[in-house]
Amino acid sequence: MKKSFAISIILATLLVSATAAFPAGLFAGYAGMKWGTDLHKVMNKYRNGNLGKLGDQVIYKQVKPNREMSQRTFGFKESGLNAVSVTFNAAYVKKTGIENLLAKHKKSYGEGVMDRSAAPHMITYVWEDGNSRITFAYSPRRPEMTVLMYQQK
Repeated sequence: MKKSFAISIILATLLVSATAAFPAGLFAGYAGMKWGTDLHKVMNKYRNGNLGKLGDQVIYKQVKPNREMSQRTFGFKESGLNAVSVTFNAAYVKKTGIENLLAKHKKSYGEGVMDRSAAPHMITYVWEDGNSRITFAYSPRRPEMTVLMYQQK
């Protein structure tokens, strides 16, 4: 009886350790706001942006929302928030280092899948599940082209 109890404890410990080693799943939205969030809620949380329209999407864009980002753009369809694009500030990318930015996202989302097929000068990492797709794209020689995109699937 004591031997089986010890084995149970060891297995439980291994399970907890293994769970802690894997990153959390993707959030179905952006920064705590779920897909489908109303435009006005986004505008209240992320102030000083401009509204526009691109095809059938309403776009809410912030220019220079903070030191890290040169632009943050929220996309809305009839059902609400369905996409967010963050373009990083080139000075921030140079200071932080693209490898460190990528490592931060790999820590949050896992290894991801590297894709270089879209444009030979761009390196892209993709993470996705049934609800969301996150794309981190950068050009090693053009830090101003470092972009993080969140999309509802």
